[in-house]
Amino acid sequence: MTVSIIIKTLDDEKRIARTIECALKALPDGEGEIIVTDLGSRDRTIEIASTYPVRLTQIARPARFRSGAGSQLGYQYARHDFICLIDADMELDPAFLPEAISFLERHTRTGGVTGHIDTTVVSGNGFASNNRIGAVDQLAGGGLYRRRAIDAIDYMADRNLHGYEELNLGIRLRSAGWKLHRLDRRFARHHGHDARSRDLLLQQVKTKEPFGIGELLRAATGKPYFYRLLRALPELGVLALAWSFMFGSMLLVATMPGVTMPALIIAAGLGLVVAVTSLRTGRLKTGVYTVILRFLQAIALPVGYITPRRNPRSWIESRLLGEPDAEVSRDADQATDAYDIAMAKSAR
Repeated sequence: MTVSIIIKTLDDEKRIARTIECALKALPDGEGEIIVTDLGSRDRTIEIASTYPVRLTQIARPARFRSGAGSQLGYQYARHDFICLIDADMELDPAFLPEAISFLERHTRTGGVTGHIDTTVVSGNGFASNNRIGAVDQLAGGGLYRRRAIDAIDYMADRNLHGYEELNLGIRLRSAGWKLHRLDRRFARHHGHDARSRDLLLQQVKTKEPFGIGELLRAATGKPYFYRLLRALPELGVLALAWSFMFGSMLLVATMPGVTMPALIIAAGLGLVVAVTSLRTGRLKTGVYTVILRFLQAIALPVGYITPRRNPRSWIESRLLGEPDAEVSRDADQATDAYDIAMAKSAR
């Protein structure tokens, strides 16, 4: 059995070469394929990736950027029994895939497996926060999935999501009876943004990630796993507090005479929130970043929830790069036909 390694990219010219080189070394016995899925890079990511023996695909209009689209785009073109997801700022451990495949072959009801992610980021990346060994709710940061498990739930990642696509996938797999597991070994090394820098906040705004929670809740509305999802989102309680603070502030402004006193009360409240958060995170800048992010998420949640959705099972408009036009067209048509047939079968 061979592996399709999917590398999700967006303006990753500084890391993509190293990521591809590590992925090539990690392929068991050199067999399998690497699929680089690009969500619209404007730097040299495509140029650099095209110098390696990979399949390079990029979203095309009318498809729009969504973080979930990167995984699903690679899944559309993947041809092998196992699918490994990594980001373009990760170095896949060369010994991970053989051990992970062996584990999945021994545990036939396990749909995916991951390991530890070593990170150069001090905090806030979401990978190092949960290193529990054994059964897990999601493969945060990536991992190896059994294609048969993905086929059973119709699609890999929801193309409508700006974030939380791995949680969405994990919830759907577990609701269908599949298990997820973390091995006590390294999966990858992650080179991300420093969570205490303003660059990460700007990146979140640029990629519209704060809309992800609302989009995630909308995707699960009416589904049997909706309440399971709510239990998997402890940050909803924090967002509820953020909404309470904003409503309380508006009430103060509307009911108290003048502007000075309401402004002082609101400023004092914000200062207290930042102080408590900074004490919990260990640094003032991290506390400020966290508070701003939570307010952004609170404001974006209802917008994300009401945003129109496209069928997550639908083919993502894309093009294969670095191949003759006729060959690209034929390859894409064959992949589309195979994908549509698989979806029709699953619908029956």
